[in-house]
Amino acid sequence: MHLSHTLILTILACGLTAAPARAGDRLTGWTRVGSVYERVSLTEGNQAMCASLCDEQSQCRSWVWTPPGLEGVDGQCTLLASTPAPRRAPQRVTGLASDIAAQIEAASERRPSAREIAALQATLPGPH
Repeated sequence: MHLSHTLILTILACGLTAAPARAGDRLTGWTRVGSVYERVSLTEGNQAMCASLCDEQSQCRSWVWTPPGLEGVDGQCTLLASTPAPRRAPQRVTGLASDIAAQIEAASERRPSAREIAALQATLPGPH
């Protein structure tokens, strides 16, 4: 059974779609590739320290924590200047800079604008 165009638009306009994962969530078993501007070896580090390093630098948009023993004796914190899509990578952890996560959260909570609703309507088959 297909939902009517009006019902789909109503659901989208009211924000009743399934909630996405929170933007600030850390993804265990994932990495990001590209836009690396710095790699930091941390002898006593962990993923929380890596996230903090990212938050301290205005250039950082996302980070990847590689635990000790996976790519050397020390843990590795990789800082990225963009937010590439995550890819599966056992034992690694990735996350977004706090300011990027906050922007995503704010955008996900607002209602679609009239322009966005019109664009969504244009993608639906049949008369509008």
